Amino acid sequence: MRPAVSYKPSNTFSFVGFILMFISMLITGALLSWLYVILQAVIPLIYLCILITIGFGAAIGGIGVIFVKIYKIRHPMMAVAATLIAMLFVYLFHWCVYVARDYDKNIYDYLKKQNATEYYLGLSNTEMEQYGFYDVNADELIKYFKTDRVKTLSFTTQEKNHFTSKQKSDYDKNVTIWEFYDYDKTIGTSDSEIKDSIKAMKGRTAYDYYINYRKQPVHNIGYLLVHPGDLWEDIRNINAVGRWTMGSARHSFSSSSSRTGNSSNVNGIFLWLTWIGEMLAMFLPAIFIVKSKASSPFIEKDNDWAVTDKPQLSFKFVDPFPGNPAGEKQFKATFLSDIDSLFTLQPLLPQMGEMNTYYTAKYCHSRDYTENYVTISHVKVTNARNNQRATSNIASDIRVDADYIASMHGMFGLAKPAACGGYNRFAQQAQQQNYDQAAYQQAQPQQQNYDQAAYQQAQPQQQVNYDQPLYQPQTPAQQAQPQNSGDMDGIDTSSADLSSLDNMK
Repeated sequence: MRPAVSYKPSNTFSFVGFILMFISMLITGALLSWLYVILQAVIPLIYLCILITIGFGAAIGGIGVIFVKIYKIRHPMMAVAATLIAMLFVYLFHWCVYVARDYDKNIYDYLKKQNATEYYLGLSNTEMEQYGFYDVNADELIKYFKTDRVKTLSFTTQEKNHFTSKQKSDYDKNVTIWEFYDYDKTIGTSDSEIKDSIKAMKGRTAYDYYINYRKQPVHNIGYLLVHPGDLWEDIRNINAVGRWTMGSARHSFSSSSSRTGNSSNVNGIFLWLTWIGEMLAMFLPAIFIVKSKASSPFIEKDNDWAVTDKPQLSFKFVDPFPGNPAGEKQFKATFLSDIDSLFTLQPLLPQMGEMNTYYTAKYCHSRDYTENYVTISHVKVTNARNNQRATSNIASDIRVDADYIASMHGMFGLAKPAACGGYNRFAQQAQQQNYDQAAYQQAQPQQQNYDQAAYQQAQPQQQVNYDQPLYQPQTPAQQAQPQNSGDMDGIDTSSADLSSLDNMK
C-alpha cells in the first residue's frame, strides 16, 4: 500500500516580486474601478452586476498570478497577503470613485440648478428682498434660525426617511434649525461673516455660493483619498438615503444632502449587508486565483512550474458506488490510504456512453516525468441536457511516479508519453492476453483435425473392395434390359395374364 502524499509548497518568495505584485494589482484595480463603477451604474440586471463584480476581482487576481509566475512565488500566505492588502486599497479607491461620481452626477448637478437662498435658507430671492433679509433685517433671519427648533418645520414622511444619520440624531434631539442644517459650515460663525454670506447668496446658484464663495472643497477622488473621514461620512449618508430599489440593480445617483428621496430605495442594514457581499465577491476570486497558483506544484529541479499538457488529458473511471451517498467518502478514504486503488476502478470508455456519476484523474508533471502530481475528482451530472455537472474534489496534487503515469495511460490502451520512462503495469497483462489469443487460434486447427479423426474412427467400418471401381459403366445389353424386370414390390408378375384387366374398363 502506498498512502497519498500531497504537494507541499516550499514557501519561497521574492521580496521584489512581492512589492511589484502589490503595486501592479493596485494600479490595475484603480484603473478598472472607473469602468466597474460605470458598469454598475448603467446595468439594470442584478445578476449581471454580480458577475461583473466577480470578474473585477478575478481580473485583479489575474495580474497577481502573472507576478507569481514571473518571480516564482511559492509562498501561498505571502501571495495572499499581497493580494489582500492590494484589494483593500483597491476597494478604498473604488469607494472614492463611487462617491465622487455620486457628487458629480447628482449632488453638484443639482446644486448648479438651485438658487442659493432657496436651497440653504428656504426663501426665494424675491422673498429675501421683500422682507429685507439681505441687509436691514438680516439679524431677524439669523435669530430665527438660531432659536427655533427643527421640529417646528414641516417634513414629510419621505423626507424624514432620508435624513442623514446626523440629521436623524439632531431631529430626535430637536436641535435648532441652525444646528440641524449645519449653518456654521455653510454660512459662517460670526455675525459679520453670516451677514456677508447671506448677501453673497443673492443671484448665485447653490453650487457657485458653496464652492466658489465659501471655498468648500470639491469631493473628488483626490480629496476623498486624503480625507477618509469625509469619505466615511459620505458613505454613511449614502446608506441612509439609498441608491437603488429592489426592482432594479441600477445604482442611480441621488443627492446625499438632498432633503427629499425615494422611500423605496434600499438603505440601512440591508444595504450594509449588500456592500459586504459585494466586497466578498471582489476579494474572494482574487485571493483564490493567486493562492491556487502559488500553491500549485513547482518542480524545483526544473526551476519552473509543473507542466500541464494542452489539451489536458482527463481519465474517466466508472463510479463503483453509483447512487450511494457514502460511496464518495468511502473511495476517498481508500485512495488516500493507497493510491494504487485507482487502478481497481473500471475505465469509462467512450463506447460505454455517459454515466450519471464517475471519477476523473488529471495530472501535471516535470519535464522528464520523474515528478508527477495527480488530482482526483468526483463528477455528478446534474442536468444532462444542458451539460451541467457538479464536481467535488477527492484529492489534489498527489505525488506519483513515472510508472503510475505510464500505467494510467496503459489502462485506457493509450501509449505512454514519449518522455515518460515509466513502466506500464498493464503492458504485460495486454501482452499475455495477446499471447493467449494467438495460442488459442494456433490450437484450433489441430483440435479440429483430432476431432475429425476421432469421429471417423467411431463410424461402422464399410466393406469396400478398393480393387473394384466404385462406379462401372453399363454395357448396351444391360442398358436395353427393362429396369423393373417384371418385379412389383418384390412380386414376380412375369407369367401373369394381364389382358383380362383391359376388359374391366
